Amino acid sequence: MAEDLRGSEESLGTFTGLLYTAPSCGMLLSAVVWARASNTYGRRWCLLVGLASNVVMTLSIALCTDYWAIVGLRLLSGLLNNNLSIVRTTLRERFAVAGEEVERKAFSLLTVSFGVSSVAGPSLGGILYGQSPADAGLLQPWSTPMLTCTGFYLTCLVVVALLLPETADFQKLRKPPSGGSLAAAGEGGQEVPLLRRRRFLLLLAMGGGHSYVLLGWELVYPLLARLRRSAGGEGWGTPEIGCTFLVGSVGLVLYSLLVFPRLAARTGIARLWMCHWALPLLAMPAFPRVLEWMVRAGASSASTPVRLWNYAVQLAVSVLLGSQFISLQLLLNGYVAEEPDPQRLLAVANSYMVSTQALVRAVSPLVSGSLFTLGIGDWKSTFGAALPIDHLALVGLASGVLCALAFERREA
Repeated sequence: MAEDLRGSEESLGTFTGLLYTAPSCGMLLSAVVWARASNTYGRRWCLLVGLASNVVMTLSIALCTDYWAIVGLRLLSGLLNNNLSIVRTTLRERFAVAGEEVERKAFSLLTVSFGVSSVAGPSLGGILYGQSPADAGLLQPWSTPMLTCTGFYLTCLVVVALLLPETADFQKLRKPPSGGSLAAAGEGGQEVPLLRRRRFLLLLAMGGGHSYVLLGWELVYPLLARLRRSAGGEGWGTPEIGCTFLVGSVGLVLYSLLVFPRLAARTGIARLWMCHWALPLLAMPAFPRVLEWMVRAGASSASTPVRLWNYAVQLAVSVLLGSQFISLQLLLNGYVAEEPDPQRLLAVANSYMVSTQALVRAVSPLVSGSLFTLGIGDWKSTFGAALPIDHLALVGLASGVLCALAFERREA
């Protein structure tokens, strides 16, 4: 999309990263405002406004032809909604009365849905990109996937308007926090000491690093796959790249529903979290190097070994890192359950986690895209196209493994 908008491959990684970064920056800037608005006007009202803004923004982007205007529209779309945090709060309020087991299942299904959509989105977008008719007038190559998003958001808007009840208890929300467990947590209430607790900060680092690596991979992998063979890529088109994401999303659904629950029942969540990092941390840095070796050996981009290598690595990353959304939420729920007044604390902890993830989603595409530009440009002789993927592996090692070891040690 960035290449079509700008008509050039120059600094493609940086400009692609900026498109990814813009909505996350908007979400980060408006998170506190939307949290206060949901407490004042209700969760349902905020969700309706957020979904309506998404309908308008995606429709506008579908018809827009200026790169910087689209960056501005994506920034505005982030400012005008913070639906993820509000949905988590709504889910907690809706299912809290049903018991802890049902509440855990509800949050697990939410994280599965979020993880699947993070992988399925690029897949569907890649398949639909460029499918607009040549004589479509105002339609651009990106119009079909963006109009599809508009349809999804419009459907969600109608469903929320007709079926979703208001879950906020305004009588409780308008009362200031009282003593008891909150006073025991610290004079500043629960929020200040929460950010001073090392185990919670380790959880934020784990969640932030996970989002950083997964989003960085979703940006860098298509750029590397589309890269010319002479520059270290494989010259794939958008449909081929979209199919790899589709295979990864199907694998993630099956693994999350059929395999992950059994593993979680037999293994501690923290240990399972670390084990899920092992294969992706090996596969990601190996991917560009093995790909370059196969291309130099004369393998065509459509050959079976090249395709199998792409699908194998994409499956490893999508399945094992995508399912980490479940592990992270279970770790967060377990941590909060050990604290005083866990029901009130869960909403606060979720808001901090969502804000942290929004922050790294704003940073990851820009850094990863810039490193990709440097890797195939000024630093090609030293690092090559593997540079951005190597840095993602290092971030994953630090946040996914080392922070988890420290979290588990402090728990013991």
